[in-house]
Amino acid sequence: GKSVNLEFEIKKLRGNYGRLLAYVFVDGQNLNLDLVRQGLSAYYTKYGKSEKYDAKFRAAEKKARKEKLNIWGDPELTKKYLRLKSKWGQNAK
Repeated sequence: GKSVNLEFEIKKLRGNYGRLLAYVFVDGQNLNLDLVRQGLSAYYTKYGKSEKYDAKFRAAEKKARKEKLNIWGDPELTKKYLRLKSKWGQNAK
């Protein structure tokens, strides 16, 4: 079997809707970060940024977008995401 561990933010254990917030590590690899790296997930920051991994998530998303991986390979999805990020008042670099 695989080893699965959860890592939590120091300041915020639950999100705006009471859900537990955690980073998932499988065999020592940050699954959340891997999903962003592979273009299978955006780095969603509408309700806040990662205290521990913000720079890594931003870099991973930027690289996946540049390489047009998975969700970033669809120009319409990319445009929609950038519009939403702009509405949230965030820099969509």
